[in-house]
Amino acid sequence: MARPKRYDLIVIGTGSVMETVELMLRDNPRLKVAVIDKDTPGGICLTRGCIPSKILLYSADLLRLIEGASEFGLDVKIEGVRFEYIMDRMRNMIGSEVNMIREGLSKSPNIRFYNQPAEFVEPYILRVGGQLITADMIFLGAGSKPHIPQIAGLDEAGYLTSDSVLELRSKPDSLIIVGGGYIAAEYAHFFSAMGTDVTIVGRNPRLLPDEEPEVSALAARMLSKHLKVVTNTEVFRVERLNPRRKRVYARDRSTGAERVFEAAEVLIAAGRAPTTDILHPER
Repeated sequence: MARPKRYDLIVIGTGSVMETVELMLRDNPRLKVAVIDKDTPGGICLTRGCIPSKILLYSADLLRLIEGASEFGLDVKIEGVRFEYIMDRMRNMIGSEVNMIREGLSKSPNIRFYNQPAEFVEPYILRVGGQLITADMIFLGAGSKPHIPQIAGLDEAGYLTSDSVLELRSKPDSLIIVGGGYIAAEYAHFFSAMGTDVTIVGRNPRLLPDEEPEVSALAARMLSKHLKVVTNTEVFRVERLNPRRKRVYARDRSTGAERVFEAAEVLIAAGRAPTTDILHPER
């Protein structure tokens, strides 16, 4: 084995873990750091998580606020929704932040940025971009990926995730969201405000099961004004009827009764899973 290039610190991921790296560099400006990220730098929250979703939700919030303006004696009318503009605005804002992060990583004399996949080959030794690197300190901040449940026919039918939905160029006229957590609730709110016919199908007895029951009930009541919320129901099969239509088969977890839903698209929002497996840390 070739001798690996040595660093003082190896960091996998460019999200919140970089705050710790910045503090360490401030205390020790001579620290040699290797930063690895196979994806767009900035971390999940910035590039595919909370920040892009909140940018989209602001448009949805504004629309719902304007719809209720008559309660305050204001007669206003929304002439239309420019979905492509709203999505492009989000992507441009995120892209600007990503470019600043990329520039900061490339200009730092102490940091070598590897925008490539990496994996452990031995304890404290990683292979990245065909090169071996090592350090006595290695921080794992690799983030997460959408959790995809085992559902018959899902891969063949095709589906959206909270990652891929951010790349949409056109608005689906109808959408089934599989999942009942905060990701499902956020995108249900956004797409219903944009004019999409939305159905949430969650396997838990209530929407937002991790929240207090009062919060869960309030969220379900508010969302139900604009979309359909189905709980305690598990999806077991998905099929593509034609290029513009998909059918979802689900079963009530209490009674066993089967239900069928149809929509143009299916969004899987069943939580997220760690990505550390691709690093093979067991080595």
